[in-house]
Amino acid sequence: MSTPLFISESIPLEIRDILKALSVGSKAAWQGFEGTIGFVSDDYITLILREIPDENTRYGFRTVSLVVRRCDWEELELDPVHFKRVRAYRGKINDHAGNDMMPEIDKR
Repeated sequence: MSTPLFISESIPLEIRDILKALSVGSKAAWQGFEGTIGFVSDDYITLILREIPDENTRYGFRTVSLVVRRCDWEELELDPVHFKRVRAYRGKINDHAGNDMMPEIDKR
């Protein structure tokens, strides 16, 4: 996790990726604490650091969360999996009608 969060210096495509990375359940780190994002608001983000099993609670576990305030977001590191550029098309790129008239690849 090494992609810092600098929204003010990002281009629109990176902003889209940052917002996608800020979804609940995404991995993030802040000052050495690693966890998953549990809640996102305009003022703070919570990182869930641990889940402790507890039968006496509503969901069967308790969580240890860390609140990251807005002023500390520049130190927040997001999971880099959201920032990889991958093409969706997996077919042959050279499959169109004009290719038979082009010279061989090594002769171009």
